[in-house]
Amino acid sequence: MAGTRYSEEIRRQVLRLGALGNTYAQIQKKYPVPKSTLSFWFSRAGKKQDRTRQLAHLRLARIASAKTKGRQKAARLKEAWDIARRIAARVPIHEESFGKSLLAMLYWGEGGKTDGNMKFTNTDPELVSLFASLLRAHYSIDEARFRVGLQIHNYHDPKKTLNFWSRKLSIPTSQFWKIYLKPRSGKKKEYRRNFYGICNLHYASSAVQRELISLGKEISLRIAHNGHFREKNLR
Repeated sequence: MAGTRYSEEIRRQVLRLGALGNTYAQIQKKYPVPKSTLSFWFSRAGKKQDRTRQLAHLRLARIASAKTKGRQKAARLKEAWDIARRIAARVPIHEESFGKSLLAMLYWGEGGKTDGNMKFTNTDPELVSLFASLLRAHYSIDEARFRVGLQIHNYHDPKKTLNFWSRKLSIPTSQFWKIYLKPRSGKKKEYRRNFYGICNLHYASSAVQRELISLGKEISLRIAHNGHFREKNLR
């Protein structure tokens, strides 16, 4: 049984694509010609594909693809920020009920739950700073009751890390405990270098801790109740 016959124009286009460095797979996406036929055409034309040129072509294609993906990601991030700004503009950030609610949810998520041990633990300086700012804004804080514990890895500079967190939290270094150097497990070559260790922000107030945990749970119950109410009305 005779095979498929291809026009001379298709053969010329295939050879042209090969000369530009395209692989068989890339050529077949445009011209579904069997690999054996492609090999025969290139061999007969005395134009075996130049592997160096192929690799160079693929490298340029990957670079172009990465740039395209980068632009697409940047556009998606911009869209997300635009939406966030519109929503944030409507948030009543100056209202005490909102500020305390946000503070309670932060603490419920990242705070210590043992009664009498009020601490907020995180690696993100902005998140820890936000917690400290909200705490100061909505409670009568005695600054002397703040204590900070840091856990760092062997590639951190203890002095720089200490000074960084002191400035970020506006807490003097004299209120920091001795820095704990975490031992390396040996399972990983290295951790992320772009973070400042683990920060444990302590504030000596069981009353504030209990209020925050209770408020967080109460908000959660109200949201859950509201959700059940809406589901009931939709039935």
